[in-house]
Amino acid sequence: MLEDVSIDALQAALRGLSQRQQAVGDNIANVNTPYFQARRVEFEGSLKNALGDGANPLTASPTVVYTDDSSGLNENNVDVNAETLIGIKTQLAYELALRATGDRFTLVRTAVKGV
Repeated sequence: MLEDVSIDALQAALRGLSQRQQAVGDNIANVNTPYFQARRVEFEGSLKNALGDGANPLTASPTVVYTDDSSGLNENNVDVNAETLIGIKTQLAYELALRATGDRFTLVRTAVKGV
């Protein structure tokens, strides 16, 4: 019963969202670092493909890509406004996935108890 694809999918999503939040933090921390290139973490496509192929969602792997956004005078391409927005969206998605995970385990616990 604990081998539930939804739990694995939520775990994979939480892992990808956590890595995305780390990248956003790194990007913001390096806003004044000359020649720093902002990074993005992509995982949704890999997770969707794993689910569509019937594979274990935990095989989905986040990938880090460097942005090709325009650079400023110091050749740094971090946009603090964009990073802040991505960070907020990521945090909300993380909280939603965490809530869904908790709800799923509540259902499993209820089923095991038989109540």
